[in-house]
Amino acid sequence: MKKILLLCVGILLMMEIKSQQIEASDNARFTLLTCTSGADLYSIFGHTAIRYEDTIAGVPIDWVYNYGTFDGFDPGFYLKFARGKLDYRLSKTEFAGFQFQYIQEGRGIFSQEMLIEPNDKRRMLRALEENYKPENRYYRYDFFYDNCATRVRDMLVKTQSQKVDLTYTYAHSYTFREAIQRYLDHMPWSDFGIDLALGIPCDKEMQKGDPCFLPDSLMNEMHFATYGDGVLMGRTEEMLPKDYDLSDHSFFTPMVVFSIFMVLQLFWGMLRMRAGMPVVITDRVLLLVTGLIGVMVFFLWFLTDHTTTKWNLNLLWANPINLYLAFASLNKKWIQSYFKILTGILLIIIAGWFFIPQRLHLATLPMIIGLLFITLRQLRPTMFGGEKRVQV
Repeated sequence: MKKILLLCVGILLMMEIKSQQIEASDNARFTLLTCTSGADLYSIFGHTAIRYEDTIAGVPIDWVYNYGTFDGFDPGFYLKFARGKLDYRLSKTEFAGFQFQYIQEGRGIFSQEMLIEPNDKRRMLRALEENYKPENRYYRYDFFYDNCATRVRDMLVKTQSQKVDLTYTYAHSYTFREAIQRYLDHMPWSDFGIDLALGIPCDKEMQKGDPCFLPDSLMNEMHFATYGDGVLMGRTEEMLPKDYDLSDHSFFTPMVVFSIFMVLQLFWGMLRMRAGMPVVITDRVLLLVTGLIGVMVFFLWFLTDHTTTKWNLNLLWANPINLYLAFASLNKKWIQSYFKILTGILLIIIAGWFFIPQRLHLATLPMIIGLLFITLRQLRPTMFGGEKRVQV
């Protein structure tokens, strides 16, 4: 009975603390939490949160402020995500529950204590609590510029009375696309899809502070950051070791699959041309696939709020028009004109592969060559042993 009574008193005290304005004590402790990659695509880049430990009115507090919370049960979740209209929010949970989730997933957690003055601790807590108000906690998510890590970076920089400076110098400059590549090496199909979706803005070199959109990079930057004349963070500690390393053992990567398809298309196509027979299946499949890719790229560029999917040069070869051509007769005059333009574009892409402003995924090259085979055969059938124009 005594334990139950003490528990009830503790709950009442906690409710009272939560109902009033919280003020961090001089002994409050703030730490930056960095979580390792997960097996799912949404968690592959890791996660960042802020931990607040304190004792108020004799009650221990151990909270985690998490800017990476979203409602996965929202019936319009996937549509909002695709259109760039998905709102994330700041959540506040007990550290024990936060840690238990990562234990279940086998993911690790690193911590760095913030070596800031008591007044700055109070200023940070007030800012976090202000952000946590229902009218303030939601924000429009942007993977590169406004996510769980950049929000924490901005909180650390803006709430301190002393200047916080990011001093780490990288050996060479990176683009946003290059920065995320190492997380995607073990997920070749996801890597392929993301490269198709992202446009020229992702090939811009990152400036000071930009790498902090990745939790690992934020942890590294904070390790070397200065706070006034001192350092911002204590040493990095591994709180929870991860249980596994991400790896890929799949043979059928996009490069392998599309290369095999290209070889079959070229070999079978030339045989059928020499026999005076039209090529049907392989060409139509390739036109269908590239047309569908073109529809996706067009949608992400023109019909969403994503900033990083604009100016996508994949639309030059993966054109939505190909979707129509996959089912149409190719003897129309405008189609032949389209093939002439497409041939020029494909040749420019191949010749300028290392010079165009957007880095295309290597697995697109077999498809580009396959499309070139189609256009050249339609425009110059005698190049492949045919005696007259052969329609697909």
